[in-house]
Amino acid sequence: MIKKFILNQIKASSPTAKQVVETIWGKDHTLKAEFGKATNLISTANDGFCIDGIRFLSLVQSRSNYLVVAPSGKGKSQVSVFPFILNAKSKHSLIVNDPSGELSATIPFLESVGYKCHILDFGKKTGVYFNPLDGCVNHNLTQMRKVAKTLLTATTKETEDFFSISAEDCLVLFIQLLMESEPMQFRNLANVYRLILEYQASPHLIENLVANKGSEEVFRKFRALAGASENTRKSIVASALTALSFIGEDPTLCDITSRTTIRFEDFRTRPSALFVHVPVGDVRYYAPMVSLFFQEFYRFAFSYLPSDRELDIMMVLDEFDTLTAIQGYSEIISNARKFKIPQQLILQSEALLSKYGDKAKNILNNCNVKCYYGGLGQEAYDLERVLGSFEYKDDKSGGIRQRPLMTASEIREMKDEVLVIPSGEKPLKIPITPAYKQKLLVTKLCTRPKSKPHPVQYNVSYLDLSIYR
Repeated sequence: MIKKFILNQIKASSPTAKQVVETIWGKDHTLKAEFGKATNLISTANDGFCIDGIRFLSLVQSRSNYLVVAPSGKGKSQVSVFPFILNAKSKHSLIVNDPSGELSATIPFLESVGYKCHILDFGKKTGVYFNPLDGCVNHNLTQMRKVAKTLLTATTKETEDFFSISAEDCLVLFIQLLMESEPMQFRNLANVYRLILEYQASPHLIENLVANKGSEEVFRKFRALAGASENTRKSIVASALTALSFIGEDPTLCDITSRTTIRFEDFRTRPSALFVHVPVGDVRYYAPMVSLFFQEFYRFAFSYLPSDRELDIMMVLDEFDTLTAIQGYSEIISNARKFKIPQQLILQSEALLSKYGDKAKNILNNCNVKCYYGGLGQEAYDLERVLGSFEYKDDKSGGIRQRPLMTASEIREMKDEVLVIPSGEKPLKIPITPAYKQKLLVTKLCTRPKSKPHPVQYNVSYLDLSIYR
């Protein structure tokens, strides 16, 4: 007791005095877990991601990435996303994964404060088009393989067996053939699908095409594919067709992926916002296309280090778990800070990152601020340990007891509060205020949209294969 009394007395004294006492008696091992002050992390004046519906991270802190974990229906969009977007001050650009389309209701407000807004909807034409093969120019085989792997991941559970690897090689082969031998208007996935489909039905037609237009490298790869036994070749080609069929058999999606009309460079020079939609109920079906879009964006984002004058591009990845695994995302989030692309990941459970395998932990570790809502399962038990314990004096017995800062059941039963875990700092327990309870935000959400001209419509151009029959 004397030791504890003396240690408490010198807490306010010099570090040297405390070090001397600890050297003599050893360090104080008393459990002292406690919550920190929210004002040390968030403020109404900041411009970063929103934590509690009212207060925000700084832009610098946001660059270290932000994770929100909450079961469905807990109001994470109303607390975290709507307040963030509706408080935008034209100091950064936005790219929002918006599967349900509800977040695009903020577009009239964004336009009223100077943003140029776009909607990329893979289910209908909105005037914004995206061709995943645009990054494959100049013989970029790495990008071709990334496209092929993403498409196959959505249809193949086992991606390392012979037929999966061979199907990936088949897709790369036909993408390479198009990129090397055909004009720009034919370089799209619709034509890749058509070529592979034709090869399955009429091998000699495609053999004539490759013999006439294929480079030596393409011709060599094609001979290797054609040299397999008939059953093996048909199985490989069938797997490749399966990965592409959701595009090739959808005329609207063929048109939308026939060219690219969005310029990511503009997002660095003027405030811009892009909302990525998919048809409601078909999120899983379109997940590969959304993942391909984000992969192409990250390819641009990492192509050079932005200057101080260029804008941050804030990424709001709502329903992050619905995306097919984005190739190299562990490395992307590790380096997002220096390339000024702050990431906000919104998940219903940390377990949904399992598609990233061993890299899932690295993704979590690179979110320097994590926010947890009530209603969680396994995370509640993990958080009990993370929060730590404290000691207190029992009023009846006078003895020293220990208890967790919050038990798993207390964490699970939170209703109007969230737990915030900043990396290397004390945890925070913060009350939340959803957007629909804030009159100013409701008013902003009711901003009248501007009238716009009808968007230009484009259609896919198909190769003429009749001359090779």
